[in-house]
Amino acid sequence: MARFSLTFRRTLLIILVIVLAEGLFVLLLQGTGGSGFFQWAGRDGGDSAGTGAAFSENGSLMPGEVNATPPPPPPRSYLPEDIRTIRPDAPQASEQERAQANEILLHANRTFSQVRGTYDAYVAAMLQLTDVYEQRYTAPVPPERPARASLSSALAPPENLWTPADIRLFKDGLEGMDAAMDSMRADYLALMRYVADDSVRDDGVRGKGLTKAIRRSGEAYGQARDKVLSGLDSEADKAERILLQGHPLRPQIMAAKLLTARMRLAPAMLAGNKPDPQVLERWRKELEGMINEAAMLPCAVPGDVERLWRVFLRTAAEFPQVIALGQKAGFDDLLRGQINTTYARVQQAYNDFVAAVNTRG
Repeated sequence: MARFSLTFRRTLLIILVIVLAEGLFVLLLQGTGGSGFFQWAGRDGGDSAGTGAAFSENGSLMPGEVNATPPPPPPRSYLPEDIRTIRPDAPQASEQERAQANEILLHANRTFSQVRGTYDAYVAAMLQLTDVYEQRYTAPVPPERPARASLSSALAPPENLWTPADIRLFKDGLEGMDAAMDSMRADYLALMRYVADDSVRDDGVRGKGLTKAIRRSGEAYGQARDKVLSGLDSEADKAERILLQGHPLRPQIMAAKLLTARMRLAPAMLAGNKPDPQVLERWRKELEGMINEAAMLPCAVPGDVERLWRVFLRTAAEFPQVIALGQKAGFDDLLRGQINTTYARVQQAYNDFVAAVNTRG
């Protein structure tokens, strides 16, 4: 199960990806950024000024305004109106549109799986071997370098369905991943030769330079990887919306996608030794508000599907509770681990819900 990288000891940020179900609901794809979600959370319903009682310079009510009372402020909405609006009679996409959307999402699933399971694993292993050198001054044999990502037919985007801009961004990202892995491996092989050469007497200077270079390559890999995932996000989001047109559970799925995306901001929110308390409080309240509003969405599919949706919401509600605990007691390693565990349970609860939807057909 994917975990938040909350220890901040590694240079490689492993981006979380939900285990995606095949079929219609190949959904909840990983995003590479979270700034876009603040725009909804920051909306407070507009300005309620201008309708209250007018005051004179000395503070007394002006004539004719004695009985005027300001209206209560409109309630704040944490889910966008597009999610809160139920459209049971909305038409579904055409069969061709749905087939193309499924093709895009299947490519996204395949790419996420290969990037995470093959390339991320390789880079993480190389960084771990670098740690081993610094601790023991040894350089074990590295794992075999994976096949080049930029030449993989499995990762090649469906060019007839993607925008040209996203195709260029995606391919540039794959090439950048390859370049970073090449540099990382070359520097590590040089480190192995350095360790094996007993004639070198430089107090580890060359070794320090090589380990720094390896870690810089790890950072470059992460930046290139972000380009790849950004291209996937853009196209997959469009495909998801097509598949959800007219579906009775569209509000629930879109709400869950937004909610888990906000949870995935945890590494950024908890970065550093002293996270900003005001930012944390705002983030936690947004999570609570989203969960409460999602619970009010009518579930159009009763039975096991609705039951598992409620289980997901109850599990999701545990996440801001853990954050609140950290606000009071501090975010030590134990509590950060609890955040990881709680998010993993949220993932599983959502996957159980999606599985029930797929079973229903």
